Amino acid sequence: MGNITLAREEARDMWSFLWLERLLRDIRYAARMFRRAPGFTAIAVISLALGIGGNVAMFTLVDTLLIRPLPFAEPNRLVRITGIYPRAALPVFEQDSRALDIALAGPESELNLTGVGEAIRVIGSSVSPNLFSVIGVPVERGSAFQPGEDTRGRDGVVILSDGLWRSKFGRDAGIIGRTITLNGVNRQIVGVMPTSFGYPSARVQLWIPARLDPTNMEEYWGGDFVTLIARLRPGATLLQARSEVPALVTRIRGMFPFPMARDWNANATVISLQQDLTGDVRARLIILLSSVGIVLLIACANVANLLLSRSTTRRKEIALRAALGAGRPRIVRQLLTESILLAAAGSGLGVLLGTATLSLFKALLPPGVPGLMQAGFDGRIAVFTVALAVITGLAFGIAPALSVSQIDLAGAMKSGTQRSVTGAWSSFRSVLIGGEVALTVLLLVSAGLLLKSLYLLSDQYPGFDANGVLTVRVSPNQSICAQRSACIALYDRMLDEALRLTGVSDAAFANTVPLASELPLIPVDVEGHPKSVDFPAPMMWAGAISPGYLRLMKIPLLAGRTFTEADSAQAPPVILITPSTARRYWSGQNPIGKHIKATSDTQWRTVIGVVSDIRQYSLAEDLPGWVGGAMYMPYAQAVQGDHEIPAAMDLLVRTRNDSGYLRSALRRLVHDQAPNAPAGSVESLSDILSASIGDFRATIRVFAGFVAVAIVLAIVGIYGLVSYWVAQRTYEIGLRLAIGATRQQILAMVLRHGLRVALYGMGVGVIAALLLTRFLASLLYGVGTADPGTFVAVSGLLLGVVVLAMILPAWRAARIDPVVSLRVE
Repeated sequence: MGNITLAREEARDMWSFLWLERLLRDIRYAARMFRRAPGFTAIAVISLALGIGGNVAMFTLVDTLLIRPLPFAEPNRLVRITGIYPRAALPVFEQDSRALDIALAGPESELNLTGVGEAIRVIGSSVSPNLFSVIGVPVERGSAFQPGEDTRGRDGVVILSDGLWRSKFGRDAGIIGRTITLNGVNRQIVGVMPTSFGYPSARVQLWIPARLDPTNMEEYWGGDFVTLIARLRPGATLLQARSEVPALVTRIRGMFPFPMARDWNANATVISLQQDLTGDVRARLIILLSSVGIVLLIACANVANLLLSRSTTRRKEIALRAALGAGRPRIVRQLLTESILLAAAGSGLGVLLGTATLSLFKALLPPGVPGLMQAGFDGRIAVFTVALAVITGLAFGIAPALSVSQIDLAGAMKSGTQRSVTGAWSSFRSVLIGGEVALTVLLLVSAGLLLKSLYLLSDQYPGFDANGVLTVRVSPNQSICAQRSACIALYDRMLDEALRLTGVSDAAFANTVPLASELPLIPVDVEGHPKSVDFPAPMMWAGAISPGYLRLMKIPLLAGRTFTEADSAQAPPVILITPSTARRYWSGQNPIGKHIKATSDTQWRTVIGVVSDIRQYSLAEDLPGWVGGAMYMPYAQAVQGDHEIPAAMDLLVRTRNDSGYLRSALRRLVHDQAPNAPAGSVESLSDILSASIGDFRATIRVFAGFVAVAIVLAIVGIYGLVSYWVAQRTYEIGLRLAIGATRQQILAMVLRHGLRVALYGMGVGVIAALLLTRFLASLLYGVGTADPGTFVAVSGLLLGVVVLAMILPAWRAARIDPVVSLRVE
């Protein structure tokens, strides 16, 4: 019957999973090898974890915001018409568009919610009744707005967000049908939205119908302009929708009851809704994802270098395996298994690091981005992590595996192993480290440019003195100001009471504080510039202030006079303007005595003074470029876009010491004088100033973390390269010393080798930085992407780091005993 043992083995091979058994044996052997070298294993796993962890966190955000479809029905058919429009545009689009079902959403606005416990400020948005059906998200409880609920008399309804329902109403199951008061108007709750819904941003807490009343020309054609979103109709394409928009925009422009600029929304088009929602963060996400990708590449290069160095000590082991019959593919498979196992361990630790840093990355993005808070680790991210582990393991493992598998059996089995070795793999190790240095330079330059921008922004004088100023927002209902004198009397009383507080040296009111991201805008007529299609009514920032505001903020008066108590509601209307506004409209002329008026006013306001420009909108710019200028009105004469006096104001006090007692006293003052008005938290103007660049500062912190990791990995890589080079040349160094070389010459030889590799890498890194940092231009302030000082500083820093990494192996090389090294060989 033949050899029974051989028959059994053949039968077993036929019916068993040999590949699985071999894989398990390879994994067990790899684990034993890692236990024997705990130092190497720890360095490799931590290096990979740092690279993989950042990528897991960033990919989670990118996947949630840029890759996954929006959580709406058929999200690929949802679009937005670019530009902003009056409410009157909605009926035009509804009647004439053949490709789109249109809805509108107004900007976020703060509303007073009263009648349910303590009055609070909530963020709401006015929308067309069909918004939720167009988006494709049904209400969770109750019903959506019904057709016709955008008309006067039927618009007293409201839909709540899930978050507001839970926090303010305690998840009351009987909430539908209850009445709440918003800005003094009673509204019936008709629905509650699902947990994940947030549009036009995740900050919105409730929705009210946007009233369409053609008889109210100011609201219908002016007021807060809105965004138009739409759903492509069945069979319609994005190209068809885009072809409709120019003609519709032209028609609407001709329907305005006042002149509009020729180029108003001239470039309007149709884009996907997802592109619209992520447009502001897309560039930042891609930059951060590229940065963590660079860190991972550095980590892979570092681990590959470590494996190549370690392969020297395994030459005999691999030679013995080959001598016993292991073929080259079998050896490569074993070594790649070890690499992938290392990557898997690094991925496991990286997921923990990524989960911990995800919240940090979220803080870099505006909190209102829809879906941001829902971003988290799930099955898709798990698949990404597994794939990343395999790819990473192959990336850093293939070169060491091929290197070790090329074995000279006779040479490897000899006892002497310290002669110099040369060849392609030795050069490849130098290329790896050079590439690692180049990537580190790229990260360092990027971080350096951002850091210099932060310094310039922080050093930017905002035009006012924020030190010692506290502010609290007072938000009574607009109905309180139906009689202008009532609001004036209310704030006069508050000023008197504030000045009596211990520690308060000055007090004032303003309708907004600088850098609070608020833009009180009104359309105006300017003397000498009649409105036309070439010069439509500009939108001007309109500050409403008490007479002591400029003194409290220490904003200089440059010409004319400032406001006094005599500038009352009965006095001739007056304004202050800024130098940039004066230059824009009356260049080369004296602006004192010129006139500006709100388009809704019948009486011109006289310019009585010029006050210094301040950083009102952000530290990077006074106001957005599309804003036509800035003016101040005395509060008693102030108007908003609806021609009413502002009801919500900020109380500002200058104090000698910021104490908890004073903050509590300010809140008590507001509550006592306006018991039904929600009062915001007391904030320091210095904190508001610092918070205005908080996102930018957080971005730099993350970049600094990337750079720190890259530098540490570069130190390990350079150290490993030079140590390996010295170990391979121990015999050569001993011979040089024996025939008369000094230890200083040996030290210089070792340093020269390491510096040559590092300088090549730095040169490539500088070129790459010059080419790639232009993508950072949108994040920079006051510094060019090719800033010489930054490049010189980065090069000097990295050169110092390289020398520091080489000192120890170079010192060891200089202390080699030639007798011992030659005797070993």
